[in-house]
Amino acid sequence: MLAKERMIYAILCAVVTIWGLNVVMVKYLAFFPPVLIAAIRITVGTLVLIPIIFWKNGLVKVRQKEMMLITGVAVTMITMHQITLAWGLQYTTAGTGSLILGLNPLTTAVLAMLFLGEPMSFRKTIGVLMGFSGVLLVVLNNSSGVQLTGHGDLIMFFSMLMYVIGGLLVRKIAMQGVPALIITGYSHAVAAVLLWIASFLIYPLDVIASIDTSPFTWLVILVSGGISTGLGTIGWNYGIGQLGASRTAVFLNGMPLASLIFAAIFLGEQLKWIHVVAFVLVVVGVYLGSQQARKQAKTIAQPSI
Repeated sequence: MLAKERMIYAILCAVVTIWGLNVVMVKYLAFFPPVLIAAIRITVGTLVLIPIIFWKNGLVKVRQKEMMLITGVAVTMITMHQITLAWGLQYTTAGTGSLILGLNPLTTAVLAMLFLGEPMSFRKTIGVLMGFSGVLLVVLNNSSGVQLTGHGDLIMFFSMLMYVIGGLLVRKIAMQGVPALIITGYSHAVAAVLLWIASFLIYPLDVIASIDTSPFTWLVILVSGGISTGLGTIGWNYGIGQLGASRTAVFLNGMPLASLIFAAIFLGEQLKWIHVVAFVLVVVGVYLGSQQARKQAKTIAQPSI
């Protein structure tokens, strides 16, 4: 293996690890109102992303139709996804949440079949069934003692679904020639504005002012927004540019495992045999379910968190 390729693998492993940790960080920040913490995190990520993107691509003008689609990405993949991510993790464990998020590629395959006419082979069908069975196994056997766990799992599934729908819009915009980093940066900027508008409409100013602002809390927010969302996206796109979407997508399989381990270390969540079985089912399911799509991949894979 060439030294450059090893470096790329190391970058992608680091990105997936920090994305796995990010689920745990969002769970830790569950005492924040979900819309407000989403606004803060995405704003931090945007402030990291935009200067780098402008330095690399300059100011890229997009047509009105493309900007409307980018706004759709901002609403679904970022705004709704981030709100429901923070909300759902208030009522379920980080480990279970990460496994549900790991269904992203399989759900994409199902929706692409229903709305884009992509074929669903026998191999892909088996993969989808295995992946969803793995998550269902954990959800039905959850004994974490978290209140309203079923509701939390449902919210997490909706969060993952919003991300998948946004991903289909990204694919459509990218096919029109808009650089992937431009889509990412512009959609994050739009989402940050939308989230702050929603925050001020939903929460009184005294609620916003009374939020815990301890140094460690802000450190977690900066790592989550700046490193995971901002730098993580840059590193992921770099990997795709060097290795291609198909080879890079394989690394996403490690995200649920990273979340399970970090949740056990930092949040005291129990790592049980059922999590291991579910993880294996999800990883094998994603491998089987996305093989055909990987061979045909022409656009970039978007980050999971």
